[in-house]
Amino acid sequence: MKLFLLLINLLLVSGAYADTTRHVNLTYTAFITNLPPGAREVRWWIPVAVSDERQNVKLLPGDQSAGQITQEHKYGNRMLYKEIDLKSVAPSDTLKVVLHYQLALNEKNVPEAKSIKATGIQPITNGMQVYLTGNRLIPLQGPVERLYQQLQLPKEPIAAARKIYDYLIDNMVYNYKAPGAGFGDVLWACNSKTGDCSDYHSIFIGVCRYAGIPADHVFGLPLKKGVGRGSVKDWHCWARFYSGKPGWVTIDASEADKHPELRDYLFGSLSNVYLTLSHGRDVILSPEQKGPPLNIFADPYVEIDGVKFEGAKWIGTFEEVLPK
Repeated sequence: MKLFLLLINLLLVSGAYADTTRHVNLTYTAFITNLPPGAREVRWWIPVAVSDERQNVKLLPGDQSAGQITQEHKYGNRMLYKEIDLKSVAPSDTLKVVLHYQLALNEKNVPEAKSIKATGIQPITNGMQVYLTGNRLIPLQGPVERLYQQLQLPKEPIAAARKIYDYLIDNMVYNYKAPGAGFGDVLWACNSKTGDCSDYHSIFIGVCRYAGIPADHVFGLPLKKGVGRGSVKDWHCWARFYSGKPGWVTIDASEADKHPELRDYLFGSLSNVYLTLSHGRDVILSPEQKGPPLNIFADPYVEIDGVKFEGAKWIGTFEEVLPK
């Protein structure tokens, strides 16, 4: 009887994330304001969504024709790159790029993750090495090593990942306003036991990698369902780990902490609410930026005369449409 009730509850929870295709038109507007006086040149990189196993992305002709679509080598992220000569631009002017997308978004579920099925330890190929090493803000020593030792993880990747996931939900406190939150800094997150989605998932990624499980940080836009049309101003992030035959398995520990009823659903599922935009940390753009590798490439990045510029912003507006 208890098992039956649990299954009914899972069906009710996942009903809000039903495995149906959503068709969405998205307008993504990036803009730059408050140009510094005397500035000569803008270099602008805007993340561009692409199709994958869960989403079909069509970028319509538009402002991107004034720039070029490029791809960085470390993770394969794509972006719109644009250079602007500021000789004829006043400091009070607003620079703008508008991207128009047609999207088909699907839910992805990994049944092996739901049943914590043993999938075996798979050989790690050269292409996975980037998902096994530390990043600038995800060092694999110190707190990550100590947490790995504390958890005494099983060898099976799915069972080990579930233990890390449950630890985060049970021991972290979600607070995106906490001083220091939002950078995915493992040292800070482990010590404070708080933060936002980037902080939760940096711990998850660090411990997975220490355990020899490839893990990655993914960034995307939440396009709320059931509203017909709406706006989006902030990105969200989740993590994924690699487990042999099932491939990449998505987890979202911070969202599960905020919504306990979704705890089982968010281990091994990614709903059709999200448009995946980019992934990875310490990103070197294409063409390469003058500044250091980007900790997170989920927002447009701008350099003016070779110096990072903080006045770059974006907003998205979207509308659900009937399939053609």
